[in-house]
Amino acid sequence: MAVTLVKVAGKLTIGGFALYGLSEVLSSQDNAIKHISFLNSKTRENIPVNLPEMPTQTKIRNSWNSGVQRVFSGLEQAPQTAWELGAKGASSAKDFIKEQIK
Repeated sequence: MAVTLVKVAGKLTIGGFALYGLSEVLSSQDNAIKHISFLNSKTRENIPVNLPEMPTQTKIRNSWNSGVQRVFSGLEQAPQTAWELGAKGASSAKDFIKEQIK
């Protein structure tokens, strides 16, 4: 019983550290974006050159989400695509065998 409790406590500790580390990584990315925005505003004040706009935090998150959505839409279409490619390969193999028999 004690061994089971130690195992569960160990797993919960490892999971907690993983979640804490993940939250630290995400918050450091948010801080980096804030610092870049601050530098961007200071640079625009001191350099009279037309610089391109820096991406906003929302734009960065939306672009990441669009990539995730594209991946999952590809996974959703994978069975149909595999079926079509399999049918195409089977017909090609059948045609090849017919040509070889002649």
